[in-house]
Amino acid sequence: KQWYQRRVRGADPGPVRQPHVLSLTKFMGHTKMQGMISDELKNIIGKDTVREGVDLVFRMFQAKELNRLLFYKMIESFIEVTFPDNKVKQTLTLLRNNINRRAIIKTHSVTN
Repeated sequence: KQWYQRRVRGADPGPVRQPHVLSLTKFMGHTKMQGMISDELKNIIGKDTVREGVDLVFRMFQAKELNRLLFYKMIESFIEVTFPDNKVKQTLTLLRNNINRRAIIKTHSVTN
């Protein structure tokens, strides 16, 4: 709730992390992701292929827009599983189409 109030009220977003702390956090996260892959899978697929794949996924998690889309997709999936009888998938599709249509109209509209 606090993060929402800060965004709505425009308050200070909080302390800014120092660059060395950001680098250390990225390094630790990357190392943790590398360690999640089992040695058996590394031997089957190949260590270089696994390393490159984990590097790609890690870099994708650094993009804010991709993170936002991933979060939305996870929420949609959670709602669909939680409420299977409510035609959530159709409702979300209609909502998404309406949002996309508005974005297209806004992008191509002529302003005076």
